Amino acid sequence: MQNQRHIGILFLSFSSNNIHFLLTDCTGQIKAWTTARKSRSKGMKKSLSFSPFELVNFLENKIKVLNYTFLHVRIKGWGKHKKSVFKTLKQSRLKFLSIIDDTTCPHNGCRIPRKRKL
Repeated sequence: MQNQRHIGILFLSFSSNNIHFLLTDCTGQIKAWTTARKSRSKGMKKSLSFSPFELVNFLENKIKVLNYTFLHVRIKGWGKHKKSVFKTLKQSRLKFLSIIDDTTCPHNGCRIPRKRKL
C-alpha cells in the first residue's frame, strides 16, 4: 500500500482571466500555490499571456521539495487555456493517480416569473 505522506492534491481553477494552481497534502493543508498572472511581466495588457512550461517547472520543483511521488488532480472552471495546461501537465514528469473535473455545468437556471398584468 502506498504511503499517504507522499501523495499530494493539485487543484487547478480556471477563470476567464487567470489560472490558479494550489498544491495541498492529503489532509488539505496548503503547501504551495501560484497563478498564471504572477509570472507575467509588468505593464502588459489584461489578456493572459503565460507559458505553461514555467508553471509546470514551478510545480515540479515544489513537488520535489515536498517529496510527493503521486498526485490527485482536481480541475474546475471553464478557460481557453485548459487544454494547453493539461497537455503540458501530461508531458511532465509528474505521476497522477486520478484526474477529476469538478466543472459545474449550467442548466439555464430557474424560470423567470411572468410580468404581472394590471
